[in-house]
Amino acid sequence: MNDLILNRRILACFAVSLFLLSVLLVAVPVKAALTNYDNVSLSGGFMSGNFPQEWDLTSSCDLTLSFTYDANGLVDDFGGAAAHAWAELGVRAVGYGNFNPTWKSEGAGVWLATDYDWTANTFDPDPLGAPSLDLDDKLILQKGGGWGEGSYNLPSIPPNPGANHRVWWDRDGVDPWQNSETANTGGIYPIVITLHATSATTGEAYMNIRGLDQGFEVDGNWNTIELKPAGMTFTGDMAHMQVFYGLYGYGATHSMAFKDITVTGCLYEIPATVNVDPDTLNLKSKGNWVTAYIALPAGYSVNDIDLSSVRLNGVAASWGEVQGTVLMVKFDRQTLGSRLAPGSVQLTVAGTLTNGQPFTGSDTIRVISK
Repeated sequence: MNDLILNRRILACFAVSLFLLSVLLVAVPVKAALTNYDNVSLSGGFMSGNFPQEWDLTSSCDLTLSFTYDANGLVDDFGGAAAHAWAELGVRAVGYGNFNPTWKSEGAGVWLATDYDWTANTFDPDPLGAPSLDLDDKLILQKGGGWGEGSYNLPSIPPNPGANHRVWWDRDGVDPWQNSETANTGGIYPIVITLHATSATTGEAYMNIRGLDQGFEVDGNWNTIELKPAGMTFTGDMAHMQVFYGLYGYGATHSMAFKDITVTGCLYEIPATVNVDPDTLNLKSKGNWVTAYIALPAGYSVNDIDLSSVRLNGVAASWGEVQGTVLMVKFDRQTLGSRLAPGSVQLTVAGTLTNGQPFTGSDTIRVISK
């Protein structure tokens, strides 16, 4: 008899543990995400855009951008004064433009900015022996359009920003100053940009190119790199960052591509307002539905909610409809009730917009069984 009582107590404790675990899993949605944006090919003139998801660096979650920059297709056959182009990819706060979000000032985010040597026929490749100093591609971080290496300030401000490592790259082995790490790139650059928020409006950024960290020269010995890895502080709304890209050129039709774009980080979770009806749920009643009314804050529309994603404490929505600025969603009363115990209970609605942006909101009701 004592063994039977003990076993019942163990089973009861196990059941309570499973219930508490299920509540925790529902109440704390996982926001970490890995999103593969595939390839972006740009051509023009001018072409730019952004991906719709908002990333939140303030959720104790660093953001990593991984992609390959293919610079083949940029034109400089007519000399620097006649044809040139720049490309960008990075993050900027919601509401800013998709090329040079700010100019000669910061406050929007941080991005890769590409440039190249202004010598005519830079990418042909060059005739044998000319030019003798062949710096083809320049890749830097920017937090304001028009700024150069002087904006790098991590791990400290370089005394000579022009004395840098892994900013300039050689495509075809002509440049005698490039070593085996930075020569013969063929215009292809795998890049990883790592972003870390230090507050709601400040962050730090580092860029790794072809597996190499950028750095600056201090002691004059170019076989060593004193300030490495080199990066920069930046500012912006760290809870609402979007990935953007752009190409701007003149004098010819330029083309380039950002390939295999992958973002890892935390998606911003939209705080929804939720009202659950009824306020008191009787587990013994025979009603069909529990109804949740969902409203989103300004800037977001309930018309964009993916109804198939909506859950109330893990129970899928049966059906729903938009009523003005509110989404009314019905959940099976018996299914939900089987997961609840009498008392004051917090019910959590979670789901995503059609672009994958998560939202969540809660309401507290009284549950009775009589």
